[in-house]
Formats: sequence, structure tokens, C-alpha cells
Amino acid sequence: MNKRSIARLLCQRVDGLAHSGGYFFRKDCDLVLQGFLLEYRPQGIYLWRFRFPLFDAFGENLLYSSRLENDGFIAKDELADEQVVERVLARPEFAEVLRPGSPMSLHSFLHYLEGSEAMLNPHAHLVLASGWVLAKQFTLAKEMLEAMFNEMLARLGKRDEELGRILLGRLREDPDAAVALLEEVVERNRQAFGIGPPLSPTK
Repeated sequence: MNKRSIARLLCQRVDGLAHSGGYFFRKDCDLVLQGFLLEYRPQGIYLWRFRFPLFDAFGENLLYSSRLENDGFIAKDELADEQVVERVLARPEFAEVLRPGSPMSLHSFLHYLEGSEAMLNPHAHLVLASGWVLAKQFTLAKEMLEAMFNEMLARLGKRDEELGRILLGRLREDPDAAVALLEEVVERNRQAFGIGPPLSPTK
């Protein structure tokens, strides 16, 4: 299995597909990347359904993604590169993200996140509140951050606590400053994934 060959073949087969390492996603994204991950391990490749909110200050992570359970593994040397690509593109789980059309919206992702297992992780509460800030739902975002500090402070990581307090302080004083802070996070993540400016600026 040749990573570069597989990446090249995938991008040739799917219009508008970009990649960063093993992450493959649509170029026409706004604030949420969606696509798939080829997780290369010595024994083969694990396939993931990939989602990532660009306003997550932690950076690249798989908190919002899910590894495919049924036939979601391709053993090393089991298939030629072209066959690997065929196997990936045949997965129905990837049909939505590969199909041309509107990218996942901010609101769609936030509603998905609210009902996902990711909410068992305190970090997801900060990300959800951050998303509502960018959606200009400032009262809701402030209430979520206050609840986060009241109910799970002991479980928050140091970085999450620090960012959460800064974000809450800006929401109380100047909500536009909270938006600006998160736009900086979005820009850093866009640069990390090698993609251009958002389709719909939050300002």
C-alpha cells in the first residue's frame, strides 16, 4: 500500500476532494470538515467517517468521528492501490460527503454534536458553546459555558478551562470579541489542513 499513490488516485476520482495526510475532505467546506480518514497502521488501514469543526482550538482530533465497524479494515497487501480506492469509494457511509452539493452547515453539525456520544467528553461542551458563539446565539453560548463550569469543572483540561473562561468573559463584555477569538482558531485550523478561506465569513 502506497499512501501517496492512494491519495493521488482518490483525488483523481472525486472532484473537489482535498487531503491532509490520511484525512480526505471536501474543499467546499464552511466551518466543518467532513470526509473520511485512512488510518494507516503496520497491519493495514482502518477506515473512519471523519468530521471536524474548524473552531475546535485543540486542533486535529477524532472526537466527532467514527471508525467503520463492518468491513472497516483493509489488511496490508490484501489489495492493490487501485483496489483500495475502489473499496473506499464503494462505502455507503462516505456517499454523503462525496456527493456534490451543500457542505455540512454549522447548525447541522451543532445539532449532530448535541446528540452524539462526544458529549460525554467535557471538551465537546466547550466546542458546542463555541459553535453557538459563531452562530451568534450568544445567550445560549453563555449559558452553556456557565453550566460547563458549574457541572464539570473538575473534569476540564487546563487548556479548555482557560479558553472557556476567556470566551465567557468576552461574551459578557463584547460578544463580537468572542467571535473574533474563534475566527482566529478557525484560521489556524484552515492553515493546518491546507484549505482556503470559508465560504460564509462569520462577520
